[in-house]
Amino acid sequence: MTTWITLGRVTLPATPKSVGEARRFAAAVLDGSDRTATAQLLISEACTNSVRHSDSRHGGSFTLTLYDCGSSLRCEVIDAGAATIPTRHQGSEPRDHGHGIVLIETLADRFGYDTDTAGRLHTWFELA
Repeated sequence: MTTWITLGRVTLPATPKSVGEARRFAAAVLDGSDRTATAQLLISEACTNSVRHSDSRHGGSFTLTLYDCGSSLRCEVIDAGAATIPTRHQGSEPRDHGHGIVLIETLADRFGYDTDTAGRLHTWFELA
């Protein structure tokens, strides 16, 4: 059984400005580890999804938690959830958005999402 140690947690308003605050928070917590740049990129994508697509965008917030899982770093973003679940963009038409899930899928060693009984969405990824 893996023991998770909480490295840091921050709750921010679900506004575009908070995405940068989440990246800076991660940089401070991770303090230049070899996973910092990738973690910041993927945190940015996950938090942007909360700001743009979750019910948190209606005056709510999201919470970012960073965990040390021994051999990996786990990043989790919790928001108010939405009527839909995170999905990969399908189709060939060019878009200027909708690629966050693809980045997370590609760069993370593990990723997923869960919902809790309150309907909140927990989007997570791990970097080995």
